[in-house]
Amino acid sequence: MSNRSKKAQVWIGVAGHQGTPARVLLFRVLDRRGGGWHPVTGGVEEDETVEAGAMLELLEETGFRSEDGRWVDLEYSFCFEGRFGPAEEAAYGLVLTESRSPTIDSSEHLAFEWVSIEEAFQRLGFDSQRDALKRFSCYLR
Repeated sequence: MSNRSKKAQVWIGVAGHQGTPARVLLFRVLDRRGGGWHPVTGGVEEDETVEAGAMLELLEETGFRSEDGRWVDLEYSFCFEGRFGPAEEAAYGLVLTESRSPTIDSSEHLAFEWVSIEEAFQRLGFDSQRDALKRFSCYLR
């Protein structure tokens, strides 16, 4: 049994069309929770699969459901040393047909913004998030 905690990362995006670039949804995280701009992220309970945990985080942090669009397993995971010890995080994506406003939890996020993929790359603070976004961007073409 691994002593790594399980975490999930969920990208939300809309494909580009008619000259409009593809866009992804980023969240401004409270400084006391790490700060910066991020996709949906969160811990996964011991008794649930990482994918189920990702879907639950999506719902809790945005009000969106995996059925609201095309759910994608990005087949990407990575290990890291987190604030609470060793962790493994897996990435998923949700492709929506149009951008819409999420319901955000003010205890976690200050704001949200739909941005181009290029802008998201500039705002992200971790290479692992950029790697997951590279994979997700293939589904937004």
